[in-house]
Amino acid sequence: MTSAFSRPYRRRDFLQTMSALAGLGITTSLTPDLLFAESKADLKGVEIDYWNMIGVQNKLVRKLSESIVKAFEQRTGATVKVSWNGYGDIIGPKYRTNFQGGIKPTVFDSSARWTGQLRSFLRPMNDFIDNEWDEAARNSVNWLFPLIKQQNSGFPDAGQLYDMPFALIPQAPYLARRDHFEKAGIDFDQNYPIRDTDHYVELCKEIQGKARIRFPTEVYGKIWDFGDTQLNGWIRSVDIDTSYFITPDWTQSNAQSEAWTKAIQFYVDVFRKHKLSSPNTPQSSDEQAVEEFIRGQKSIIHCDLLNRGTLLAKMPDQMKDGTIVWGPQFPLTGGTSGSEAFLAMATFEIVKQDGPDAAIKERAAWEFIKEWMLPENQVAYAKVAGLCARRDQWEQITGAPDRYAEAGTSMIINKNPGAWTNHPKSVDVQYNLLAPHGQKMLQGAPVEKELAAYAKAVNNALKS
Repeated sequence: MTSAFSRPYRRRDFLQTMSALAGLGITTSLTPDLLFAESKADLKGVEIDYWNMIGVQNKLVRKLSESIVKAFEQRTGATVKVSWNGYGDIIGPKYRTNFQGGIKPTVFDSSARWTGQLRSFLRPMNDFIDNEWDEAARNSVNWLFPLIKQQNSGFPDAGQLYDMPFALIPQAPYLARRDHFEKAGIDFDQNYPIRDTDHYVELCKEIQGKARIRFPTEVYGKIWDFGDTQLNGWIRSVDIDTSYFITPDWTQSNAQSEAWTKAIQFYVDVFRKHKLSSPNTPQSSDEQAVEEFIRGQKSIIHCDLLNRGTLLAKMPDQMKDGTIVWGPQFPLTGGTSGSEAFLAMATFEIVKQDGPDAAIKERAAWEFIKEWMLPENQVAYAKVAGLCARRDQWEQITGAPDRYAEAGTSMIINKNPGAWTNHPKSVDVQYNLLAPHGQKMLQGAPVEKELAAYAKAVNNALKS
């Protein structure tokens, strides 16, 4: 892991960062007055280690992170040592191995579904939330706490909150290019939003034939994306109860349910039957699809709102003029559950500290989290990477020409989104065990046979 500030940062560096963000209409709590003021001394002499993962998503999120870290240092006098990490560090063994070896931060950000493996190292935040946070902030996010409890239902202390949501990732909306619709002679507004999977296939085929976009959409086979993008919403649209990877008591897989079979068969058919997804499908990822979308090689793709910063940086004009539009996930045709999404949550975690300065470091970590939860920082984050956790700030992010906020919030409000299970082996269940079977299905193996094999592997893992 590399340090964020391996060289001294000068005020000019932060002014450049602030200018880059301001050019996109984004401002954080690092105001010029705060930047040039003498730093406060409330936490002077306290040093905390922060492992940042969210900054890997796009360059604007990293600039945003740098800005908020500096604001916190100026506001409190504390020093923050930042390490920039990636999703693979926690999905793989790196975090777990480091923690077990005594190499651990004071605070880190992650996804709330990946922290079960580290739960014994974490400090619950209930006392801070109840006693040391203003009521407006607390009330703006407490609607998420039942979802956090739900995804930790298998733990005896599920009522303890170890993960503080700061950003929301409804999985997964779609991106569409209005210009491709127009080239195919399709009225975009009359076909927005996409109604269901039949409508989706119809639009893709029409664009393929008339706009000459060879593979207008993409389904994903790569290990991190097969069971982590659009597929799960299609499963949930058929049946809510069996849409989760494992049962509520964490004892067995749901993968042999009718909902899983129907949704995955359609997923495979997009590639093999309808030939709307590229030959690279068994290895493809949503990140690759976004780049192809930017180059005009894709017309309708599913991806996380986290990619918005990349689109703002690489297609600023098309984002401003409404050429690029986000839409909410749609159900599998015939799916009537009323829910088409899982809600991933980007969260902060405080690591239990040792030694005489443990209490002050943990308190500094909480103050750092509060900095990220300030209204201006929540809005700034949302503008570059999707949705903020503070529901009272959603009105501030609506109205953009690409409709990102409207698409994301419409997948949540009154839609009963699912929450990913935070079982200690959730990474294996969702990625390592599933993807090989997904790739086999995309290459022609029978869906029911592969799902049976996957379910058996999951059940064995849950017993061990």
